[in-house]
Amino acid sequence: MVLGGLQDSLRDTLNKIARAGRIDDDLVKEIVRDIQRALLKADVNVKLALQLTRRIQERALDEKPAGASAREHVVRIV
Repeated sequence: MVLGGLQDSLRDTLNKIARAGRIDDDLVKEIVRDIQRALLKADVNVKLALQLTRRIQERALDEKPAGASAREHVVRIV
């Protein structure tokens, strides 16, 4: 089941964020790579996968968390 695999991969990525000591550029880049792999494995269009992950990375690195911790902010973006 392709979507079940995608769900599991995204859940693992969110757990990685939750377990992280702090949210930094390296962690965001690692998370983006994990999401890209999961989307491509689920047979999502390559251009769409890159567009989505690029947007996630931009928002996670550029936006300031409004009323939330950095961890909560990244989880909401994903």
